[in-house]
Amino acid sequence: MADNFTSGIEDAPLEPPIQAKSRVPSYCCCSCSYRVPTISELWARDKRLLRAILVIVILLNAPVGKYLLYPFVIFSTWIHESFHGLAALSIGGKISWLNIYPDGSGLANTIIPLGNFQRAWVASAGYQGTAVTGGIMLMFRRTHIGARVGTCGMGLGMLLSCILFVRNAFGLATLVLMGVLLVIAGWRLPPFWVGELYALLAATACLNAITSIRVLFFVTEANIGGVVRSSDANTMQNITKIPSYGWASAWMALAFWMTAMGVFVTFETREKEGSREELEEFRGEDHPLAVSTEMA
Repeated sequence: MADNFTSGIEDAPLEPPIQAKSRVPSYCCCSCSYRVPTISELWARDKRLLRAILVIVILLNAPVGKYLLYPFVIFSTWIHESFHGLAALSIGGKISWLNIYPDGSGLANTIIPLGNFQRAWVASAGYQGTAVTGGIMLMFRRTHIGARVGTCGMGLGMLLSCILFVRNAFGLATLVLMGVLLVIAGWRLPPFWVGELYALLAATACLNAITSIRVLFFVTEANIGGVVRSSDANTMQNITKIPSYGWASAWMALAFWMTAMGVFVTFETREKEGSREELEEFRGEDHPLAVSTEMA
């Protein structure tokens, strides 16, 4: 795989950025611009995302693929259940516990104030949160700092959730291991590999947001942790009287929208023109003079 690295920058972008006219004064250390790229430009320059998607497609069709993708399933489930918990906290409730199970399912037990709005807010947060998180992660896949901070941040979030909320043995063992590995990977891996890992996490979150919602059109209940429980869409139907497939459709539309936003609207790191001397002086450091940020 041939990728372009710029000497002197630890985390230089892997693909050349789309050139766009700067809309800020020339004396600003950041050059920010916005333009929706064409399909051919995306195809030519977004090799990182394309590699992530290719890996997922291959693994989905390989005999051992489901085992290799298993950690990413747990990752998506953790995001889903965490957003149920965060929604409860945002309305003055609390999280009793948050468990992850070996079959890839999860459950967040929350205590919230009485009211249909509060119930609907918490019930709808899981799928929406996963879709939004996946889309935002995709937006930062081309930044040298975004991949590193995002990977470490997810790992630290897992470890924090284990300390505060996760109470079952499998969830603790799995999330602690994954959290430690993500922090180490984000901190120590070379920029190319941490970028690949981050893109894979972002892509699986987006794909999981879409594929898991699809199940809601056919399933109203599921066995989670040995107990049959109502699906989020069915819970929303009971609260609002809007059919469950209506909520599933809305969540799927959001998942597609956020995925599209993540693909077409991105932040990216690129070398600033005329800064070669500063790059040599601050070789290997994330100095503000070494890079500028462009949103394509």
